[in-house]
Amino acid sequence: MVWSPTSVPQPALPPSHAEASIGLVTLNSKYVHTALSLRYLRNAARAAGFAHTWIAEYTIQTPLWKAAAELMARRPAVLGFSVYIWNRRQTLDLIELVKKQQPQVLIVVGGPEVSFEAGPPSPYVDVVIAGEGERKWAECLGLWAESRRPDAATLRRWATYGTDLPALEALPYLDEDLPQLAERLVYVETSRGCPYTCSFCLSALDESVRFYPDAAVKAHLERLIGAGARRIKFLDRTFNLRKARVRELFRWLMGFPGVEFHFEVVGDLLDDAMLALLAEAPPGMFQFEIGVQSALEPTRARVERRQHQPRLFEVIRRLVDDARVHLHVDLIWGLPGETLADIRASFEQVLALQPHELQLGFLKFLPGAPIRGLIEPHRYVFQDAPPYEVIAHADLAADAVLALKRFAEVFDLYYNSGHFRFTLRRLMQVRPAWEVFEALAAHFAAEGLLLPAHGLEGLLGHLQRCARDWLPEAELADLLKLDYFFHHRARRVPRFLNGHEAAETPAVRAHRKREPHSAVAAFAHRLELRDGAVELTPSAEPVWFAFRYPPTGEGYFFRPQVERLPD
Repeated sequence: MVWSPTSVPQPALPPSHAEASIGLVTLNSKYVHTALSLRYLRNAARAAGFAHTWIAEYTIQTPLWKAAAELMARRPAVLGFSVYIWNRRQTLDLIELVKKQQPQVLIVVGGPEVSFEAGPPSPYVDVVIAGEGERKWAECLGLWAESRRPDAATLRRWATYGTDLPALEALPYLDEDLPQLAERLVYVETSRGCPYTCSFCLSALDESVRFYPDAAVKAHLERLIGAGARRIKFLDRTFNLRKARVRELFRWLMGFPGVEFHFEVVGDLLDDAMLALLAEAPPGMFQFEIGVQSALEPTRARVERRQHQPRLFEVIRRLVDDARVHLHVDLIWGLPGETLADIRASFEQVLALQPHELQLGFLKFLPGAPIRGLIEPHRYVFQDAPPYEVIAHADLAADAVLALKRFAEVFDLYYNSGHFRFTLRRLMQVRPAWEVFEALAAHFAAEGLLLPAHGLEGLLGHLQRCARDWLPEAELADLLKLDYFFHHRARRVPRFLNGHEAAETPAVRAHRKREPHSAVAAFAHRLELRDGAVELTPSAEPVWFAFRYPPTGEGYFFRPQVERLPD
């Protein structure tokens, strides 16, 4: 890192640097997200005496000229930008707009997307800060306030990842933040660092794990929830590292019904005592993200991924069976040495566990991540710019990666949406899971369906056409109809699922009059719902069922009451 030689002379300071307008800016991927890092940096600047430090959050969809105009209206002397994989291009374009409109403003950038470069990512950037930035940012502002340029040693230190780590004491949200949180996803952390060394992850560079005081964490969470926060995501890389601490925290969090909590946990560290506690949690209160990455030991060894797979798979099965914790499991495709056959074998092993979501991600060569040392040995081809995703490697051709992309897109639409659980479960009993989604991906590609957006009824129709040779027509139609009513609030049956029109019985008409807000539909089978599965028994006469929907805010699980109406 060098202090950019294009930097203009510093602007005249106000009578006191405490009066200087200092902004912290980022472009979130969606409006509902909150930028945790900006709040830490704001608090650090204010603690250093820069009282007029403020935050500006936009999204990557915000017209940049509007963001620039709003920033310039605040007459900033210094602007800090937080740069990530999802916003790099737009952020650098915004910085150019700002710098050309107000050349005197000092531009400071930080974040993982600029932490491992040889110099500034743009000629319009004056200062780059790598890694955790609270102390470096405050030091930078102090030198600026004294009209002093940092020396070479200071610049090298600012540019070095893992230096000047702050003490973890005060948590980030202030009273001024609280009114914004009720409708947004609120990010918090109780620790920083990770003990694992997976080479595809920047956390492999961490040398230790540091924790916030438990009392401070609880007090902070209580304030957030009291202010209306209802979706809280913990950013700890290994949330359940200290088992007793986490058990106690989970038990405490269970005292806040109606709030959803999302954690990234290491599955094989969840012991029996923890699983017993989670079996008491309100359904849908907790969501766990568990990384498997690959079910194949040789693949994991190449990227230094350590996990006890038998225990991990047992934990996933138990969590799914308990139906209390919403389970999001990750696989990474394109890992070194992994063939298409390996990818299929790993996918089928993990999908057999029936997690609620299975994210099929593609290997990314993040700047600074140790995986970059495997580029030449495995002849990797990947994108030079974000998201740095794999295009091909020695054991996986580019056309195979494209086919996997199509597969993952369709898998998200059908499996991860959660809208087709009953139909997909039955289809995967009569066909291998890979073949089910491979056929759907081929159908979407052949019909030109990968680019357009799709509504639920359209997806139902495509699934019906794809699966008509695998199941009897009436069984397939009833499964699709059950999914349609079970997984979202519906009021009518799509025409193509109606089959023959069934005359409403007196009991059906009485129910409609008594409960006009529930849904009623006729089926060709009797339905027996048990433990998230359904058994269908053919019926000579239409069988009517009513679906009563719970109020909104029921957590990650959405399940109506299903009642068979009298004949």
